[in-house]
Amino acid sequence: MSPEPDEPLRPRELAALMLASGELSARQRARDQQADVSGNSLKRQVLSEVIARDPEGAALEPVLVEIVASLGTPTGPARAVALSFLDDWRTALATPGLVVHLLDEAVTSEPRRLRSGRHGRQLPG
Repeated sequence: MSPEPDEPLRPRELAALMLASGELSARQRARDQQADVSGNSLKRQVLSEVIARDPEGAALEPVLVEIVASLGTPTGPARAVALSFLDDWRTALATPGLVVHLLDEAVTSEPRRLRSGRHGRQLPG
């Protein structure tokens, strides 16, 4: 987060909080998770690019357009992820409680050490 409380949140900080919050962790589901894995991977790529490029808030939208273009085709899924982050950014600016929630999630989320395998066995994760 910004060192001074009066400094505005930067897109880079929100992206880092989202990556650290555990939101992109694998979930235990009985169905095929390939779409989830692919979507989460794409979201990690977009968030990582936002962090690397560290845009000012006012320049976020054009930077997201550049990120989508840099990821290549098909652009639809990347555009959806970028638009979702832009929406999260706007929500975070209007709702400081969201940032507090993400910070809490980032601090309290424990890494998954075990995951269930076939027949309920525990496998190292």
